Amino acid sequence: MNNSSDNNGATNKTMPASTKKKFNLIAWQEGGVTDFAETCFAEYWDKLPTIQQLCISCDPYNWSHRMALGKYIIQNTGSRELWGPNFSGHWHWAYLAQLDWLKRSGRLASPVAKVTKRMLEKDDIAMDSWFAYVNLNSTVALYFGAAKAGLVPKVSVCKDCGLDLEVDPGFLGSVDIWHCFWINSHKKFLDSIPTGKGSKDKAIALLYQELWSAHALVTKSLLPRARKLELFLPELERKFGIGWLNMVEVYDAMAWNLLSLDALMDIGVGYSPSRVLNEESMIWLKEHCPDEHIVATTIIGFHNLSPATISAMRTFFQRLIRWDRERLLLPYLIRYLNAPKTPIQKLSLFFVFTRMLIEVILPQTIIEVLIWIFFGGGILLLSYYPLIRHYFLTFLAMIIAFELAKRYVTFISNL
Repeated sequence: MNNSSDNNGATNKTMPASTKKKFNLIAWQEGGVTDFAETCFAEYWDKLPTIQQLCISCDPYNWSHRMALGKYIIQNTGSRELWGPNFSGHWHWAYLAQLDWLKRSGRLASPVAKVTKRMLEKDDIAMDSWFAYVNLNSTVALYFGAAKAGLVPKVSVCKDCGLDLEVDPGFLGSVDIWHCFWINSHKKFLDSIPTGKGSKDKAIALLYQELWSAHALVTKSLLPRARKLELFLPELERKFGIGWLNMVEVYDAMAWNLLSLDALMDIGVGYSPSRVLNEESMIWLKEHCPDEHIVATTIIGFHNLSPATISAMRTFFQRLIRWDRERLLLPYLIRYLNAPKTPIQKLSLFFVFTRMLIEVILPQTIIEVLIWIFFGGGILLLSYYPLIRHYFLTFLAMIIAFELAKRYVTFISNL
């Protein structure tokens, strides 16, 4: 595979890919993939339309066109020195892996039509697909934002597509959000990227935080139209979709850092359900793909989270990732939670959560430090008055225990 930015694809550092290997969904989900040929991209990466073709006519509701826009973003928003010889360190790979999953699972088809094998092989994306519209705002709008910033060529939306993107406030709002990300966060990152590995890792971590913040804003921007499309979804699929969007708030708080192709090949893309969810498919997943069933059930549980619960979870994770070690390990821990657990593994998780809880409640700001000093000084002062000390400490312990227990239960119950 040649490394031309315009016509051929970014590949993993293990390229050239072995012709004897091919895509394996299970390996792609669980990780440990070492060859680009084993990824979901290998079978079509070199066959995608070129940017020259898309500048003439681009259909945002054509799967290959969306994928091609993402490919161009990967290859033209940072150097090989930054993202690796084949751009395998770029953060946009996860967005394209999601686009691939949406097609394979039938979520880009019309929710009112029966998904067939022939339908999955086509590049056409249904206009009434809720998932297609949500993805539009994190792939096509992302490209349009980069084009508005002058980073990539503007493409010409085909006239006969029947689209109303130019008058869709959700899409236009998403383009503006991504435009701000490109001209501010991403430009600042590219202009100031340090050469030392430790400093570079911190700069990338900061970029990821700002990337997720932009993504969370995009999610809010697309909600008005998305809510109309929700009505077409089956009940379980609707709950899954809403929970899926709520997860963005959690990823934002965690500054989720496993977005590059290198990371996806190493740890896997996860067990997002490979079928559209209904009562029948949930039974099938439970029997044949238990890991996918666990993920589907977990995400469905996120659909009815109250704003207060989401806010509490955001606060928890935002305080936790102050510690670089926790920020780096957190994605691996979340993936581990979906794996079968022996009694020993469950016991180890208890100690892990206890450590995380301690790190969360440690003081972060000057005000928090002063509060700790105030309470510590008060306890020392009251040590001279045994009776008052007894009642005060009992009352204080009850308040702290109740608050910690409440946060702990909220956190565990929503994982």
